[in-house]
Amino acid sequence: MIEGLVSQVATWGLNIVAFLFVLGVVVFFHELGHFLVARWCGVTVTTFSIGFGRELGAFVDRYGTRWRLAAIPLGGYVKFLDDANAASQPSAAAPETLPPGSFHGKPVWQRALVVAAGPAANFIVAALIYTAANAAYGVSMITARVDQVVADMPAAQAGIKAGDVITDIDGWSIETFDDVVRIVTASSGRTLNITVDRGGEALTFPVTPQIKDQKSDLGVTLRLGDIGIQRMLPARIGTVVPDSPAEKAGIAPGDVITAIDGAPVTSFEDVIDMVGPAAGRPLALTVDRGGTAHTITVTPGEVDGKKPDGTPYKQGRIGVSPDRPAPVAVSLPEAARLGVRETYANIVQTVTGIWDILTQRQSADQVGGPILMAEVTARVVELGWEPLLRWTALISANIGLLNLLPIPLLDGGHLVFYAMEAIRRRPLSQRVQEIGFQIGIAVVLMMVVFVNLNDLMRLGKRWLFGGG
Repeated sequence: MIEGLVSQVATWGLNIVAFLFVLGVVVFFHELGHFLVARWCGVTVTTFSIGFGRELGAFVDRYGTRWRLAAIPLGGYVKFLDDANAASQPSAAAPETLPPGSFHGKPVWQRALVVAAGPAANFIVAALIYTAANAAYGVSMITARVDQVVADMPAAQAGIKAGDVITDIDGWSIETFDDVVRIVTASSGRTLNITVDRGGEALTFPVTPQIKDQKSDLGVTLRLGDIGIQRMLPARIGTVVPDSPAEKAGIAPGDVITAIDGAPVTSFEDVIDMVGPAAGRPLALTVDRGGTAHTITVTPGEVDGKKPDGTPYKQGRIGVSPDRPAPVAVSLPEAARLGVRETYANIVQTVTGIWDILTQRQSADQVGGPILMAEVTARVVELGWEPLLRWTALISANIGLLNLLPIPLLDGGHLVFYAMEAIRRRPLSQRVQEIGFQIGIAVVLMMVVFVNLNDLMRLGKRWLFGGG
């Protein structure tokens, strides 16, 4: 019992360290972007803080900047000579009345550069992390060939056939099947123009994905698009979710599922098809483990889902994912190209997701705050360093984008003010800026309350109803 408690505490400690690592990297480089460009523009930076609240430790560099670590690690700021806090206060004072090194005494283009440097740093760091991961671990290249088309699904109805190779979706060049999955699942019912190569001939089909509501293990409801195409991956187990039915039954990574209840299994898609309708019903899985056949009984857990017509249903899951093809080593230039491409894809997907939530194409309960981020980080860290690095890159790109939203108080709101100042050739009045920042504070506070309420309600449902 004591050993189990020690193990649990150690796991919690590791998850906290992983969460602080992810958040710390993202915040540090965001603020470092502001800091470096401010220094380049001759702005005096008095404070560089990681976290808010009580100071835990600090030092002062030779330029007089105080570098501090604070108790609440949910953000950070750089404070300039004439700022109450981190370029967040409006000012319409005449430049000649401001001290040398003041932020507000700089030309508008320099102030805009300083503000834009934070989000830009997040994008650059995301691309660099992806590049490093690609170079160190290689890249899984699953070609975008259609191996199977499900009858009566949108792809079949549109005319896509097995053997087609998808080359383009809505102008986005398709390089791997992962590109297809990413775009289709995030379609939220929009019609996609899918171009395929069929025997050397390029054909384009308009396809409107079916939408299914699917609840994740963390209780987040996702509306996922599906057009009914499959890439036949071997039924080899790649990862097993901790505390899942598969782990409790003894299934291990590397096992190859060859039959379920006596029915032969030739691909991982067969596993999904057979497990899905069997929620709560024991299944006899025959697995090949190192050349020896084993029969393992697994009872799939229940996950709530909705059919396209809104009818609720229970979907079975055992908590396994397929083993992907071995990663392919790539050159550093190719790793960098793919890193930039993935960063851009993350930005586009986030913009699309925000718009879909605002237009009610997607459920707003998938939006989360620090609690959801910590939970996902805990899941990711169990999978190893590569997934953790890619998760950090994803968070960095998203934080950079969110800071560019045109909301006063955020970097994007500052840039809007500076754009108006450049057009008018003079700053907005002090009163107008103050009103704008008051609105910004209200909006940001509402966002903070909303995402944290979402997190707490999600946790409450899981505790009360066991995973719902």
